[in-house]
Amino acid sequence: MRKVLLVEDEKILRDAYSILLGAQEGLDVTVANNGQEALDICGSDTFDLILLDLMMPVLNGVGFLQEARLAEKSPRTRVVVMSNLSSGEDLLNALALGAHRHAVKSDLSPNEVIKIVNEELGL
Repeated sequence: MRKVLLVEDEKILRDAYSILLGAQEGLDVTVANNGQEALDICGSDTFDLILLDLMMPVLNGVGFLQEARLAEKSPRTRVVVMSNLSSGEDLLNALALGAHRHAVKSDLSPNEVIKIVNEELGL
């Protein structure tokens, strides 16, 4: 079973994506409320895909990517930044730190989220 880490501080989106990808699509979904929780989780587990918000409390998405060093520790993990930022320094930094793709959350329907996840997982 493919494993997905969903890093999102907005509870409504976190719950919706978790249900959508877990129960509906049959993926093993783990959730984190912020980048620090994601770092803690990644310390003991690996994932096929990380869906990462950028703007979060405690540790933002860029901070998570800097500290996680996924290119070294988990080079097969795909990272999709799902943020309402459509441009800017944080987005550029996330891509420079190894994020594979960016999607603007507010523009995505549930079917589009599924499509992105399936494409990134090669399904």
